[in-house]
Amino acid sequence: MQYERKMVHACPECGGGVLRVHRHVGDRLVALFLKLYRYRCESPECGWEGIVSIRSVPTCAAAAASVNWTVRLTWMAIGVAVALAGVGSVKLYRNAGAAKTPIPSVEVAVAPSVPVGESFDGHELPDGDARMAENRSDLSLRRGCAWGVPGRSPYKGTVTQALDGAKLPEEVVRKVEMMVDRGVVSDRVEITRDSIRTVSGKRRFDTTLVAMGFGKNLCFGTRVNFQPGHVERADLYDATDAKGTNFAVMIPYVCGNVSVLAERAERPDGGGGGNGRTVPEPGTLASLAAALAAMGVALRFARRRAGGGRAKR
Repeated sequence: MQYERKMVHACPECGGGVLRVHRHVGDRLVALFLKLYRYRCESPECGWEGIVSIRSVPTCAAAAASVNWTVRLTWMAIGVAVALAGVGSVKLYRNAGAAKTPIPSVEVAVAPSVPVGESFDGHELPDGDARMAENRSDLSLRRGCAWGVPGRSPYKGTVTQALDGAKLPEEVVRKVEMMVDRGVVSDRVEITRDSIRTVSGKRRFDTTLVAMGFGKNLCFGTRVNFQPGHVERADLYDATDAKGTNFAVMIPYVCGNVSVLAERAERPDGGGGGNGRTVPEPGTLASLAAALAAMGVALRFARRRAGGGRAKR
């Protein structure tokens, strides 16, 4: 850290000189309202460090008291802001967490000519597709499928083959494989042609699957094409990679088709509109407004107190 040597006043602890140092994050927030800087005693035996207003260089006891009141009330205002905003921010972070999508895009699914309630096995990937060259499994790679008849073609491969073919990180493949072997389920989902959601309704997934294993195939961009009103259920497995990104894998009871899901970036009640943005809860906005009001009152009082101290000098 680089320090700027600047004599401002004597150290309040030992009376020695002080050096100007970088401000903390909290100091920068306060600096939006008051000009202040952070200083540290140049004596290593002392170690004092604190903030001082640029308009309140303490040359007498009254000025020093004014600075103390300004700093105290400023930090009190920040404390009120943090406390009031705390409860609302929990909900805001919860919504933001649901917006994490493991695969940024989903391949275009089946052509609209496939009738409702029917299945379509899609098309083989072209030889030039990179996924074909990297495919080390026995699965045939396809794209643009429709899943309309549950149980029509149960998956005959392994969990590892499907997830490797979908290019999930190696550590995620191992975790999901272990969870399936041990029967450790993260949640359960209900599948319809219009939605895939957990039974609690807190999470929703795209009805076009990132990848789905059926028979001896792995199909990218498989659309759920059930008859209206038909519902299937599946186990859900969550696993994170080394970077902390979450991946969701679904295995339906009816066919065991290992499927990689794309989680929708929207609120649990559907209010997010699928646009990837999260909206603060009303309580969050009210708390922040109250916090800002409290900060304004405290800072105005601090300024008047500081002005009164200067007038008495």
